[in-house]
Amino acid sequence: MRCALLQASRPDRPWPPPEARRLAAAVEERLVRALSHPLAALVVCAGLAAVSVAFGLHGLAGPLRTDYVAMLTGARVLGHGGCLYCAAVQAHAQAALRGVPYGGLDPFLATPVAALAYQPLLALAPSAGFALFLGLSAACVIASGILIWRRLGLGAHGRAGAALLALSLLSLPAAWNYELGQVDGVLLLFLVAGTLMLASGRRWAAGLLLSLLLLKPQTIWLVPLVLLLVGEWRAFAGMAIGGACLAAASVGLVGLSGVGQWLGMLGARGPAVATSDGLPAAVASLGGNGAGVVAAAVLGVAVSVWAWGHRRSLAGRPLDVLALGVVASLLLAPHVFGYDLILLAVPLAILARRSIGAALTAALLLNATYLVDSYFIHAGPHLEAVALCVIGVLLAVDVRGRASGALPGPRPVPASAAASTPTGA
Repeated sequence: MRCALLQASRPDRPWPPPEARRLAAAVEERLVRALSHPLAALVVCAGLAAVSVAFGLHGLAGPLRTDYVAMLTGARVLGHGGCLYCAAVQAHAQAALRGVPYGGLDPFLATPVAALAYQPLLALAPSAGFALFLGLSAACVIASGILIWRRLGLGAHGRAGAALLALSLLSLPAAWNYELGQVDGVLLLFLVAGTLMLASGRRWAAGLLLSLLLLKPQTIWLVPLVLLLVGEWRAFAGMAIGGACLAAASVGLVGLSGVGQWLGMLGARGPAVATSDGLPAAVASLGGNGAGVVAAAVLGVAVSVWAWGHRRSLAGRPLDVLALGVVASLLLAPHVFGYDLILLAVPLAILARRSIGAALTAALLLNATYLVDSYFIHAGPHLEAVALCVIGVLLAVDVRGRASGALPGPRPVPASAAASTPTGA
């Protein structure tokens, strides 16, 4: 009996068990077959595209009732040399933008560099500026989709790959980008470009491109640490240099005191952690914002320890490292919402290189949990965290399985894509 127990607890015992893998493979095979049907693929792609267009048009109908007004507020205050993170100054600038009395303040909480980037839009009428920004976001998302399709090998999966692209780039939570004027659609292109730089071995360039996502630090905050822990020194150095430049620009725009005011305003006027889509929301719903932030830090340390323990398995596989880092960043940040989840398009595409069925399952779960959240959960922890957990687990199982030889390697990228950008993972 003792020998049997010892045998069962051996660290090289396959996980997940073969029975679970067979069941998952059967489900995934049926899903791929279903979404490879021309009519099903058309319905998914056209339906989600229509939803995204509808969201965008709704935002265009009232741009000053969306998050776009907060970004213009920051741009206006910065342009006039005012205190960027003072609520009273922001309220005055926002009232001037709206032109009519409006209860409350939609505060500008982004980085100072973001306020600088939005300044050119102040020269346009709100609807024209929003339309221009919407067009820019759409162009970035379309370009990202083309690059993922052609250069990350998603095109090899045919209609199933097209369905995955729609379920991630045009997912129901991601559609909020187009209504609220959020910047994640633009950041997605930086993420895709950085991923392709990693795939082709240009680590420094990849790190510099990825550092641009630090304009929204919560979307990628764990990636530099994970890159460092697994030995991706050049990519980490590129991110560190780019991040240092952004930090220096922020200090140059608002000063050190302004950075302190920004952090204070995030705590005082930012959304409650309990309304976030990540795991810290569950803790914050019981213990408040402080407990949620502590939970994010503790869980971030846990992910770092895991990455360090698997550094040999992850060595030389930068795409896997990046995918895990992005998912962990979104899952564990105390301030992540549905529109940020468009960035999952890259981890899902990387997961699809081994199993398109697993990636499709996770993408469908993401959209399904969003629907449940929309209709039944208006405050408190959101079920989208479940989808994030599933994607993270699938990526982690892939790492462990390939390291032990229990799982096959990733599907080769088509020759046309490999010729220009080898995957190198």
